[in-house]
Amino acid sequence: MFSKTMMPVGSDSADTRPGDLRTLRDDELLARFFQQQEDAAFSALVERYGPLVYNVCRRILGDSPDAEDAFQATFLVLVRKGASLRDPGRLANWLYGVAYRSARKAKAQAALRARSELRAGIPSSSLKVQDMTYEELHAILDEEISQLPEKYALPLVLCYLEGKTNAQAAAALGWPEGSMSRRLSRARELLRSRLARRGLTLSAALLAASLARPAVASVPGELVASTVRAGSLVARGTAVTEVVSSVTARVVEEVLLGMSVLSRVSVPAAVALGVLLTAGAAGLWHWGAAAQAASRSPVSMQRPSPVHALTREEVDPVITPVRAVSAAGAPASVGCSSG
Repeated sequence: MFSKTMMPVGSDSADTRPGDLRTLRDDELLARFFQQQEDAAFSALVERYGPLVYNVCRRILGDSPDAEDAFQATFLVLVRKGASLRDPGRLANWLYGVAYRSARKAKAQAALRARSELRAGIPSSSLKVQDMTYEELHAILDEEISQLPEKYALPLVLCYLEGKTNAQAAAALGWPEGSMSRRLSRARELLRSRLARRGLTLSAALLAASLARPAVASVPGELVASTVRAGSLVARGTAVTEVVSSVTARVVEEVLLGMSVLSRVSVPAAVALGVLLTAGAAGLWHWGAAAQAASRSPVSMQRPSPVHALTREEVDPVITPVRAVSAAGAPASVGCSSG
C-alpha cells in the first residue's frame, strides 16, 4: 500500500530527477538530505538501495502489498534515524538489517490480521536444499546473514547482494582489498556452518551460486515516488501516520521501538559489566595479597593452604581493557542499530 497523501513537497520533490547526485557517496547524500533538506538526495538513496530492500521484502512477504509496506517502512526508518548513523559508509548493511526486520514485522501483522497462527516463514530444517523453493532457501540465507557479526555480514551484503567486486567493496568500507577477501572467505565459512546446524549442507560452490541472486524486477515507479514523497514529508515534521497506511506506520513504530530498546540497554550493560569485572579483579588482587601476608604471619595458628597472590602486573592486563570499555561505552551495534 502506498502513501495516503500525494501532496507536493516543494521544488525538490520526488518529481525532481537526482541527476548527478547518483554519483555522490552515501554520506554525501545523507548530509544533503538531513542538513539541506534536499529531497532529490533522498530520492537518489531510494533509487540506489531500492532493489536491495525490495528484494529482501519480497523474499519474506512475496509479491504482495505487505512487501510494499515493509519497503516504505524501511526508508521511513532511515528518515527517522539516518541523521545519527555513526558510519554512513555502511548504509547498505544497515538498510539490509532494517528491511529484514521490517518485513518480519509486516509478516507478523499479516498473520495477526488473518487470525491464524504466526508462522516464521522459514521452512523446517529437515528439508533438503533440492526440495526448497528459491524463496524458502533465500529466506533462510537472509535470516542467517542478519545474525552474523557486522564485519562478516558487510562483505556478503556488498559483494553478493549488491554485486560489488572485492575492490569496490573494500574501497566503500575503507578496508584493504586483502582484508576484504579474507573476511569474505571467513563469512562464507561461518554462513555454511550456521546452515549446517539447521540441517542444510551446501558446498562452497552451491553457497556462492545461491548468494549470487538474480536481479528481481525493478521496484515499481509508483512505490519509489510514494516512498520518496512520504520520506520528504516526515523529514519536515509530518507524522508518519499522516502520510502512509496504518500498517506501514505500525511497522515503522515497532522497528524504531526495537532500536530504542537496544540503544538503552547496550551502554549501561557494558558499563555495568566493566564495573563488575574491575571490582572483581581488584578484589582478587587484594585477596591474594592478604593470603600471602597471612602465610608470613608469626601468629601461632594453622596457616591456610598456600595461595598464589596475584601481582599488580598480573591484574592490570585484565583491568585495563575493561576500564577502557567502561570509559568508551558500548561498541557500535550490529545490523539494525542506528548509531
